Amino acid sequence: MARRERVELTESQRRTRKIAWASAAGVVVLASVVGLMGALLSPLADGDQSQPAPDAGTTTPSAKPTTKPESVVDAAVAEFGWSPEPITADAKAYGIAAAIAGSTYDTNLATRKQFLGGLGSWHTLDPGYDLESDQQDALKSKLDELNRRVVVPDSDWDAQAINEMTVTAKVDGDVLIDYDHLSPQPGSLDALIADGYHLVTTNVLATYVGRDNANYQERYAVSVQVLCGGTTPTAGSSQTPADCKLIRFFPETRK
Repeated sequence: MARRERVELTESQRRTRKIAWASAAGVVVLASVVGLMGALLSPLADGDQSQPAPDAGTTTPSAKPTTKPESVVDAAVAEFGWSPEPITADAKAYGIAAAIAGSTYDTNLATRKQFLGGLGSWHTLDPGYDLESDQQDALKSKLDELNRRVVVPDSDWDAQAINEMTVTAKVDGDVLIDYDHLSPQPGSLDALIADGYHLVTTNVLATYVGRDNANYQERYAVSVQVLCGGTTPTAGSSQTPADCKLIRFFPETRK
């Protein structure tokens, strides 16, 4: 009987597998979860819909939980109604924080453009690409996707701002990471996990509070791709390349 020899992957093959992660993970997401991150359409309350959105900082901020400054990139973002980015090497904890941050904002305190920029700062260059120009192009593509398909559209944000909406999110149910998902074949993610790439999925419960006693909730699934190790730290923060950063939010169909 012929002897089977183990063939080791070359460095080039390993890089190719890493770069293919986005496509592979996308299949995992479509097979295991539904819901579009940030596609949160708030019904308009009765009243004058032509009223302009309030200027940022003109209203009293909602009460926010305090966070130790050294454990987050910038604790001051809570003043805008946002959830701070954690400094951690725990992929699951980081993925949960990212899912919550994507649906935590206050239309009274910041514009959509500002919120988009805040979420964008969670992202890192992808070391799976050799050339810096390719890394920059990949990052731009993910941020474009964040703008077009993840964060609530301009028209819906404006409608929420008219109604002075504050949105807060929390985890609602199980959190899946890597092989917790139903789709992956045994061993199919081993090389990616070894290189620090992780897929995290959780259900989120978003609560909307606005003027005229508006108060309602929505549940939907959120999936993110996280990289822990080899990341680009946020300038001026205590992050290190060993800490987790975001590669992308996966756009999905809302429940």
